[in-house]
Amino acid sequence: MQLLILILVGLISLNYKVAPIELRERFYLDDAQKIVFHNLLKKKVGVEGLMLISTCNRTEIYFEFENHIGKENKFIHSIVKELSEFRNFKDSLSPYLIKQTGSYNVSRHLFRLACGLESMIIGEFQIVEQLKEAYDFSYKHRMLGPILNRMVQKSLETGKFIRTNTQIDKGAVSVSYAAVEKVHKSVEILEPEFLCVGLGETSKLSIKHLHQKDYSNIKIANRTDSKSVDFAKSLGLTAIEFKLFKKELANVDVAIFSTSSKDPLISKSELTKIRKESKKELLIIDLSVPRNIPNDCSDIKNVKLINVDDLKDAVNHNYKKRRSQIVKAEKFIEDFLSDFDDWTNSRQLRPSILSIKKQIKNIVIEETIENVNSSSSEMDANLFDSDGFNKRLDKVYEKFSDNLVRKIRQASNNGKDEKAISIINQIFLDD
Repeated sequence: MQLLILILVGLISLNYKVAPIELRERFYLDDAQKIVFHNLLKKKVGVEGLMLISTCNRTEIYFEFENHIGKENKFIHSIVKELSEFRNFKDSLSPYLIKQTGSYNVSRHLFRLACGLESMIIGEFQIVEQLKEAYDFSYKHRMLGPILNRMVQKSLETGKFIRTNTQIDKGAVSVSYAAVEKVHKSVEILEPEFLCVGLGETSKLSIKHLHQKDYSNIKIANRTDSKSVDFAKSLGLTAIEFKLFKKELANVDVAIFSTSSKDPLISKSELTKIRKESKKELLIIDLSVPRNIPNDCSDIKNVKLINVDDLKDAVNHNYKKRRSQIVKAEKFIEDFLSDFDDWTNSRQLRPSILSIKKQIKNIVIEETIENVNSSSSEMDANLFDSDGFNKRLDKVYEKFSDNLVRKIRQASNNGKDEKAISIINQIFLDD
């Protein structure tokens, strides 16, 4: 009896909904770590395809695996085990994870993600760029399998359609915008002085939002000084050398940090010393994961520290403004999901369909010609060898095979009925 082996997909997500920032920091994976982890999973677990998304709000592992039906949970357990060991995490990770298997469930999450429905701020666009970067990285390093490849492309298509046909992303809202709104409400000074450290996408958006609100006293620092000079010049702002940013903390009213540094950029003792002579209040907004500013800096007099988790109130407010569009977006998502689900399920029938067509072709064409050639006169044989006869024979083959394939699709609910697939494969697959 032939065992039914399929290519399945799964998802392990550690995100802001279920995991605190301290844990998300620990499981953040940079590009070099993604390659190492991919090679580890391929060797120890046997993944056939992999895509990793790692941002300030989530680390998500999308994977393909060849498996016997019913062993999905065992496979996921193996990946979680390897992830915990990879990051030297001794406690149970499962309470902080969202786990999904099956193309429909996984693609539903990914399609929602691409539309901004899984973001802290509904409809935010930054996740689209992050998803594209994750896809391009996996594609470049040959990590993707065929189902994941198609799934990501379909998710981007879904997101583009929904952003065009709903109001889900209208208005300048994002995590960076929530930070600027916090500044606008918290700082009562008429012309506050700003320091923005870092020039990643989030930081650039924060600076642009500040600029749009007519804040002009903004100094920008980045490890690559030329980048800060160019960006500051484009907005008519001021760039400072990166090595001077700590000194500026004695004078500014607001400091926004958003860098990819794995280590804190300043210690509590350093900041205490810098702020010792200053009587001004300092609002620090740390949008980085891992965090750039240690949490204990909030104990310093006249220093208020806000990180990404502290912005949830602003996020929830923006969510309410957009929730009227969620139902409309979800209906569109279901349509795209239905198309993708049909495609993935029909893939399960592909081996049988190819085998069926091969067998029919052998029977209808090759055996017919052989019998004709062995029993007909030379004149008749020449007639049967003509192009017209071969074309008619091809039509018979196509009509018969297409009719049989159509009935097989119907009998298996287009590949969704696993028991039917098993029976069909036993009948038609070559041993």
